[in-house]
Amino acid sequence: MKRLFLLLVFILPFSLFSQAQENPVTPIAAIDTLFDYADTADIQPISLKSTGSVLTQVISKVQRYAFELSELKLELSDFLDTTEMSEMLPKINLLAERIMSKTEEDSQYLNHRYIVGMENLVSTAGDLNRSYLKNIQQRVDILAEVGDRLNTIKSDSLFAMTLRDSSLVPAINSELRMLKKSLKTVDSVYLEQEILTARFQAKISENTVVFLTLNQYLNQNKKRLDRQYWTKEINYPWEPVNYSKVTNLRTVLSESMDLNITLMKAYVERKGYIFLICSIMLIVLYLKIKSTIREIGNQKDFASLILDRVKYFKRHTFSSTILILLPIFLIIFTKPPLVFISILSLSMVIASCFLVKKQFGEYFTKIWFVFMIPYLLLALSSLNWKVVYQERWYILLSSLLFLGMGILLLKYANASKNKHNAFVKYLAIFLIVIEGFAFLTNVMGRFNLSKTYSVTGAILFYRGIGLFLFVNVFLEAIYLFIEHSKKESDGFTSYFDFQDLQSRMKGFLYVFASATWLYGVIWHLGYFDEVYNWLSEFLLQDRTLGETVFQFGSILLFITILYVSTFLANNIAYFASVKDQRNASSRKQRLGSSVLLIRLAVLTIGFFIGMTAAKIPFDKIAIVLGALSVGIGFGLQTIINNLVSGVILAFERPIQIGDEIEVGLNAGTVKEVGIRASKIQAYDGSEIVVPNGDLLSQSLINWTLSDKKRRVELIIGVGYGSDMKLVKSVLEEVLKGERILKAPSPHVYMQTFNDSSVDFRVLFWVESMDIWIDVRAEVMSTIFEKFAENDIEIPFPKRDLYLKSVPSNWQEKVSKPGEDISPKKLDLGSDPNSSDEIKKSSKE
Repeated sequence: MKRLFLLLVFILPFSLFSQAQENPVTPIAAIDTLFDYADTADIQPISLKSTGSVLTQVISKVQRYAFELSELKLELSDFLDTTEMSEMLPKINLLAERIMSKTEEDSQYLNHRYIVGMENLVSTAGDLNRSYLKNIQQRVDILAEVGDRLNTIKSDSLFAMTLRDSSLVPAINSELRMLKKSLKTVDSVYLEQEILTARFQAKISENTVVFLTLNQYLNQNKKRLDRQYWTKEINYPWEPVNYSKVTNLRTVLSESMDLNITLMKAYVERKGYIFLICSIMLIVLYLKIKSTIREIGNQKDFASLILDRVKYFKRHTFSSTILILLPIFLIIFTKPPLVFISILSLSMVIASCFLVKKQFGEYFTKIWFVFMIPYLLLALSSLNWKVVYQERWYILLSSLLFLGMGILLLKYANASKNKHNAFVKYLAIFLIVIEGFAFLTNVMGRFNLSKTYSVTGAILFYRGIGLFLFVNVFLEAIYLFIEHSKKESDGFTSYFDFQDLQSRMKGFLYVFASATWLYGVIWHLGYFDEVYNWLSEFLLQDRTLGETVFQFGSILLFITILYVSTFLANNIAYFASVKDQRNASSRKQRLGSSVLLIRLAVLTIGFFIGMTAAKIPFDKIAIVLGALSVGIGFGLQTIINNLVSGVILAFERPIQIGDEIEVGLNAGTVKEVGIRASKIQAYDGSEIVVPNGDLLSQSLINWTLSDKKRRVELIIGVGYGSDMKLVKSVLEEVLKGERILKAPSPHVYMQTFNDSSVDFRVLFWVESMDIWIDVRAEVMSTIFEKFAENDIEIPFPKRDLYLKSVPSNWQEKVSKPGEDISPKKLDLGSDPNSSDEIKKSSKE
């Protein structure tokens, strides 16, 4: 490139100038004189330019195309890694063919578990095939772009040009030859990679067709099984056996175990990163909770009281940690094989074994463990991939056993007064209904239907108990973390705070646990696809109301997002108030009324996200708001006023959560600054709801706006005969107490000459609003004692009684010390009628 530049700068202008002086020609003639064109060249119209300009343009093109070809060569150098695909694509194809042949071979033993397992294998292999297809498609797109750029370069007439006289500018022909050679090389590599990519694309497409065929075959068998699901398969128990006894149950169990292990390995390989993340979550959460309990026990003054509320983590930390995460794992892992779901369910049951006694009592625990063995055998039986009618009597016995278990637990729940046993009651009713149905269908010869319902009843009963424990364990973990986050000086969460925490979180957790349990019921019964398709059709079907087209799914999504936003907003405010309690001594470190802005922001963002997700047009909302503006102007102006006042309070921050305020006749501690109104907890324990508009329109006294110091004022009256200098010195001495601040200094003033006393005004400051009443009482008690020691009289009202006359029968009698001067009792004597007379007179 430097050589071309030097030639252009020094040689070319000089030679062209010389030729122009000797034999001047037109620009077109100069071009024709310089270059030859191939016969096939598509020569573009050439404008009338000088020979120097044409050569400059040629050299510029050569440089640009050389740089572009270097870029293309660099892109093509990133070869497609075909090593793994060359090895795996034939295996994927072979696996699909084996699944097809295996399914056809076992067609007479097919059941829903078999079909679901095969679908999972197909899904695993299909996902791998789709990942290869995605890589190939990305490479195809890159090659398509490279091909377009190569065609653009090759179509340029530059590659059909050669200098007639190479001695004029010898470097140009050399650069053109090198450029053409580079183009040929890049074009060859491009063609080679295009052929290679097309070959692998064909193999992947072939696998895709095989998977489509296999999925169609499995769907057809699933529909066939659905049609046969409610039909009679075997004879009644009292009739002769009409099924083959050739099938060996042990062989079926062994084959099913091998297939389940294969499925589990494939699923772990496909979801390996999720397994890693979940394992890390379990370890980190366990270590965190363990250290939290240890630190609370070592550092907190109220450790015993805090840990007494901990029923689960104190003794069974690992089991409780597993129970927190397992329901979340059931949601995280998508399209799991049945064996993986069974492992998660079994883990939940084992973890629950350590906690049921603490939650439900000893009788429930005995029943739990007695029926554990039938549960495990039934769960193991559910992993069989083939229909084995020899299991009929065991399934029949299992249904009877769990039916009896449901009856025992129902009686226990009805007799118990524990509020938690209401949940056990409903779960027992579910167990009775589903196991009773399983027993009846078994008797009627519907073996697969009976087995499905019997397994579902047992598994979902134990899972339901585990999910109930999950809610309680989750709440306990939050309580521990809140207690641990508090400073030592903050003490511990009161019982009412603990109850409030449970009431806030319990509803959401119960909704989550119920949805997880219901999903398990539908999935185990085999109705998930049908329910999913029905719900999709119901929710996503377009409906018309007037000229508006809407979907129930959009409305449900909008409501769900609003519910989640409201839940987040309320709990953010709650936990912010907990944080403010930790920073109660520093007003600047508290969020206070700013929590209102956070709540409004969360609600607003949730509202707009809900509208966007539900595809609700904003112009419709604008129309609705316009229609409501009239109502807002008349009927809702007070609410809007309070809302705007709340926003002003959040920005100006005249009050914060924890401040001691007085507004009108109300005084107390600010507990919440809401969207419409704020809550003040009065000193007598009552909660006062004050509209935000009143906080701005009325005079507001904030005792803790700048700091928490408070001045205390006392009016002390003494008798006129007292030594006033002594009184003042005594009062000043009392004000030297430890809890009275020295700055601002306390003061004693002679205030007023009253009718019966001389009043002194005592002023002093205390450090915090929280102690002013205690210090005031302490000072008054000390003043009383000091006045008594110094014979200083505290006047009190006195009255003199003057008698104008004395009754004639008045007899004055001076009693001796210790003499009883109480009236003598009436001596009734022995007259039997005397007591009756007295009673009669008293009645009259």
